[in-house]
Amino acid sequence: MDSRILEEIKRRALEDSVPIIEDDGLDFMVQFIENQHIQRILEIGTAVGYSSICFCNVSEDVTVLSIEKDEDRYRQAVENIRAMNLEDRITVVNGDAREYETEEMFDMIFLDGPKAHNAELMARYEKNLRNGGFFAVDDVYFHGYVDNPAPIRTRRMRAMVRKMARFQDELMNDPRYETTYIRTGDGILIARKRSDTDEQG
Repeated sequence: MDSRILEEIKRRALEDSVPIIEDDGLDFMVQFIENQHIQRILEIGTAVGYSSICFCNVSEDVTVLSIEKDEDRYRQAVENIRAMNLEDRITVVNGDAREYETEEMFDMIFLDGPKAHNAELMARYEKNLRNGGFFAVDDVYFHGYVDNPAPIRTRRMRAMVRKMARFQDELMNDPRYETTYIRTGDGILIARKRSDTDEQG
């Protein structure tokens, strides 16, 4: 993988204020994918393809299906993925993840799209996550606002943060998942989908 091209993709994203995964969060996710031998990933929120490319750098066995609603970012992602010669391993769909349908099964579903819709997206795609697979939800700390909403000035932002906090609380207490809050980057929730054998054993 050409690290110079990857660094340029990252530099342009930051320069253009495109939200990409923070370095600490990325380091954790890369290690997690390697340790859990994750191969098939569904990503909600491609942005410019940076995280998809980094995930595929873990192993040649990793493939990603990624969904991006914004057409400009979708086009940038396609160009970046082509520049990294990863078209055969990363498929980007230009569409709304709240409407997209797939029958494929995944080892991990990475939620990095619209934060207010995490619960809806998780409910929509849980059928596509294999037993023992993982939901990984990025940016759950949300710049500290979820734990401390006091500085928020707009009603819309306050409502979104309340929704994010409720989602986090419900997921942490959902018996169908074994959920861990990782305090790295801007906060990551890792939720392992329990199987029937978990209860038996």
